Amino acid sequence: MQSDREEGGSKVAKVTEMMETTDLTDAASDDLSLEGSLAELERIVRALEEGELTLEESLKAFERGVSLVRRCNSLLDGAEQRIEILVGDLPEDLSR
Repeated sequence: MQSDREEGGSKVAKVTEMMETTDLTDAASDDLSLEGSLAELERIVRALEEGELTLEESLKAFERGVSLVRRCNSLLDGAEQRIEILVGDLPEDLSR
């Protein structure tokens, strides 16, 4: 059984590896689904909250998190626009 310290180190290693293998630009997030973006964002938040990352790793994680938040906002804006178009096409008595 792993100690809490070893387990925490393993989590940090996974997040660090994810950040090293992932381009930190907005373009790198373009192919992620909303659910995938949120899952990755949750992993980053956990790693930052644990406080085991170096300053440089924390900054990279934060940058990646900002990129993911932008991706989520874009996806949600697109979904909202689609819903508005669909609802706008409904007869007035059905759109209430």
